[in-house]
Amino acid sequence: MSRMTRDEGHLVVAGIRVLVHSLGRGPTPDELAELLGLASGSVRLQLVALAELGAVAMVESAFETHAEVRDYGRLEELSEEGGPAITDDLKAFDEKKRQETERMSQLFESGEQEDRLKEKHRQMDQELESFRKQKPENPFGD
Repeated sequence: MSRMTRDEGHLVVAGIRVLVHSLGRGPTPDELAELLGLASGSVRLQLVALAELGAVAMVESAFETHAEVRDYGRLEELSEEGGPAITDDLKAFDEKKRQETERMSQLFESGEQEDRLKEKHRQMDQELESFRKQKPENPFGD
């Protein structure tokens, strides 16, 4: 189980309650992450830890997974001290993925990829023309 503090547990449960009130249903981990301003991966790990504790339940359907509060009193079993700083690593990973996505979108928006594709097609056309211009050997001699 991932180590999380009591305050973090209360924050996640409060976020679930707010979204249940505003959406009328249990929130997905991504919706909860957006509300809390945390990395999606971090929220998922916290939800798993709270589910193992019995404070929340992760309800899976054919379309999505959403969180529901079960026994909020179990949050008092969490320690007040923090555990490993995995959330910092997850934030760094999310930031790296965001930068990679941004770089890829800029590549396609700038037209650079289209220019590369046109150049490749031009080279292939030249190779095909040079192949067509070659005189095939006569298999019967002369």
